[in-house]
Amino acid sequence: MLRRLLSRPESAPESDQLDVAVRVLRAARPEGRSEEALKGARAELGGEVRGYVVRGDDASGYRFDAQVGYDASLIDLEPGHGPWRSPGPRLVANHIAEMFTPNDAAKRAQYAELGLRDATSTLVVPVAGAYAAYGTMVLHRHGGPAFTEEDLKQAARWGALLGEAQSQGMELKRAKHSLVEFTRAFTQAFEAQDFAQLGHAERVTAYALALGRALGLPAKQQADLYFAAMLHDIGKLGSGLDLRLEDLEHPQRGANMVAGAAMLKEAAEGIRHHHEAWDGSGFPSGLRKEAIPLLARIVAVADTFDVLSSERGQALPLRDVEKALEARAGGELDPSLVSLFVGNVLRQGRDTAELGRLQATDLPF
Repeated sequence: MLRRLLSRPESAPESDQLDVAVRVLRAARPEGRSEEALKGARAELGGEVRGYVVRGDDASGYRFDAQVGYDASLIDLEPGHGPWRSPGPRLVANHIAEMFTPNDAAKRAQYAELGLRDATSTLVVPVAGAYAAYGTMVLHRHGGPAFTEEDLKQAARWGALLGEAQSQGMELKRAKHSLVEFTRAFTQAFEAQDFAQLGHAERVTAYALALGRALGLPAKQQADLYFAAMLHDIGKLGSGLDLRLEDLEHPQRGANMVAGAAMLKEAAEGIRHHHEAWDGSGFPSGLRKEAIPLLARIVAVADTFDVLSSERGQALPLRDVEKALEARAGGELDPSLVSLFVGNVLRQGRDTAELGRLQATDLPF
């Protein structure tokens, strides 16, 4: 598919094209995908080509997503009027009339300072995929021959490749957010059986993610940690809905409940082993030290902190909570994680209520 999408007789070596295409598809962030596609299009077209991707439309507004060849400050500008408002694919007949004439003097000066007024030829192609439209790729040539219809076709292929990558990324993000909202609502309904338990899972998740960020976990592992923490007590559904019971079966039961979801494979291990102890005295498997999955060790610290600090448990003052956590380090809890949690999370000036409030910006999706 990629060979057919990118092939052209006079193009750069096909292996180079495929390498760039793979980088587009593998980039973790939308901006990274846009930048890689711009690099690919620029290399294909040859000459002094610069460009950028503008995300959005008239209804949602516009913003610069990525650029190549211009100063990085372009990304911080508000796009205003420009050829992206009619994405084509098309060769732009009068670049000045579309990008400079409709904008105010300040915007024209900003664009001119970045060198956009010096472009001698311009083309635009849409960036859209099967699930959603993303925006527009704009390419400028500075000097040399004007863009041709053949150039436009080749740029359109890069726009199509980027559009599919962005569209699928947006769809996956929507699916993850739907799962996040479902797990949140499900957990809240589950906890509502016992008023004292309300908010426990969300607080544990907030603490666990804070510790995960302090550890520098990559986004994928933080996502697994979110589900492991939010669903760590789901196995109590088999305990007659008495959420105060720490029966020995609920970790295994909870892991079994999510085992059928491939996306929750790592989270399931965190759920299964969140009651293991660093010294091997925990359950269900008696694992010790690093044999306990990292996600489970993080959830254990977060869960213990909530028991010590909240009305659900002992509601101790923060200083006493720190002492109690440190007393458990090396026994129940991973000592390095306790040290990191106390030093890099608890002592950063946020109170317990603020720490336990799960914000949208905390989510790794």
